[in-house]
Amino acid sequence: MKKLARWGLAAFVGLFLCLCLLPSAGMLAAPAEEAVGNEHLTAMPALQNADGSWNKSYFSELSSWLSDHIAFRHELITLHARLCGALFGTLPSEDVVLGADGWLYYADTLPDYQGAGLMTERECWAAARVLALMQEYCQERGAQFLFTVAPNKNSLYPEAMPARYQRSGAAGNAQRIAGRLEEMGVPYLDLFALLGGQEQTLYFRTDSHWNTLGAALAGDAISSALGKPEDPFWGQPYQTAPTHKGDLYEMVYPAGDLLEDDAVFDRAFRFTYPNGLRSAEDITIRTQNEGETGSLLMFRDSFGNALYPFLAERYGAACFSQAMPYNLTYLEREQAGTLVVEIVERNLRWLVQRPAVMPAPQREDASAGWQADGAVEAAAAAPSSELEGYVEVSGVIRCPAMDVDSPIYLRAGGQVYEALPAGEGECPFTAYLPAAAAGQPLELAVSCQGVWQSCTVALEAAE
Repeated sequence: MKKLARWGLAAFVGLFLCLCLLPSAGMLAAPAEEAVGNEHLTAMPALQNADGSWNKSYFSELSSWLSDHIAFRHELITLHARLCGALFGTLPSEDVVLGADGWLYYADTLPDYQGAGLMTERECWAAARVLALMQEYCQERGAQFLFTVAPNKNSLYPEAMPARYQRSGAAGNAQRIAGRLEEMGVPYLDLFALLGGQEQTLYFRTDSHWNTLGAALAGDAISSALGKPEDPFWGQPYQTAPTHKGDLYEMVYPAGDLLEDDAVFDRAFRFTYPNGLRSAEDITIRTQNEGETGSLLMFRDSFGNALYPFLAERYGAACFSQAMPYNLTYLEREQAGTLVVEIVERNLRWLVQRPAVMPAPQREDASAGWQADGAVEAAAAAPSSELEGYVEVSGVIRCPAMDVDSPIYLRAGGQVYEALPAGEGECPFTAYLPAAAAGQPLELAVSCQGVWQSCTVALEAAE
């Protein structure tokens, strides 16, 4: 019996060692691992740097490379995720939440869902003000403007969310910004009410985005809001086929082969790609449609991957850009008569963190009422690489009594400009000023309890 036990122990140890060595040994024969989903695999490190010096981080970089390229890595990750889901009802990935009936949710949406990611009242006002200034820029050039928000999946379909995540009953960032936009007269299309009022499921179960039906309905609504002739895709005949692999599914089950059904409309698209197309992920996509009129510029995110064809079908020429921050000079570059801005709910704070690139609008000089009592914590200036002949001036305001809805004015060379209430830090501002004006003494003013207070801005050269 003892001999048998020793043989059994030896066999167990041998099997354990073989299993441990299998992934490493498998690298000699298994094909190289490919990136899936949002993965970025580590490149093979070099012993020497570009200048000929030895790479002191070689072994740590080699360790990262081995971790990313070990054989059967995706299969092991998938097995681990399936075991965790089956045994504990959760996933090892910090980025994905496992819901009921196989539904997957993006963890980045949890702050919105639980009310922990609420923007301050100042941030909501500032986001709306940025959009209002973008609209003003468009109007001065005879162009239409429209803003819309793609809802987070769990904002529309909370039923499958795990019970441990309590949904907030407070108004979310999108709803609060929408209220400010209404006050400022900025055109806003509410997709929450539209998409949430449909019987069909308009988002993928294993993806963070809407499906083709959801994109079609959103595209119809945007076209209608812009005054295009009614020619809806919604309600038209379509076929379904298992063609879509969810982005969240790929993140947690990289070796999985599940495909979700998606719609393909019987009605064919007529637009073409004058510059070709590599994928819907291209930073810039241009389309033409000889059967339509008008020109469109759309700043979009990944929700635009499925959305853009339904808008391209309605315009003679269209440009869909994922560039961020938004560069308003693209309006002239594309000779566009319409600008649409689409952003997903979870990223609304980007509106005040990534200021749009546009010349600061001029304002009437009302400095007679300014009182020198405000303060700027820090400010810097640098020539703009985006706007020739302009200087980017940015900083942070330190004024606790500043009104929530106070614009930010800069006076230079006898001219007053309005800055974007956006940038880095708390209570930021950014303004693109003509180089000649930025070289003059600069004064900043904000409203504090209804009184305009100002201070001189000492600029430092930006790094």
